[in-house]
Amino acid sequence: MHAYFRNHQLYLAEKCNWMDRQVEKTSKRALMKIESYKLIAQAEDYEQTQLVKKLVQDSLFTSINNRVLLQKEGFYQSNLNN
Repeated sequence: MHAYFRNHQLYLAEKCNWMDRQVEKTSKRALMKIESYKLIAQAEDYEQTQLVKKLVQDSLFTSINNRVLLQKEGFYQSNLNN
C-alpha cells in the first residue's frame, strides 16, 4: 500500500479498507475475551476466576489520556508540528 502521487483516492480507499479490517479484528478479539471471561466466571475455581478477571480488566479497560492518543494519531497542540 504505497502513497501514489497521481492516485491519492486509491491510496485513501486502501488505507480506509485496512483500518476497517483492523477495527473488525480488534472487536472480534475483544468479544472473544469477554466470552471467555463469562465462561470462566461460571467456573467453581475462585483463583482462576480472579486471575482471568484481572487479565480482562488490564487488557480491555485501560484508560488512555486524550492528548496521548491524539499525538499518536499525528495531531499536536501547536500548528508547527501538524
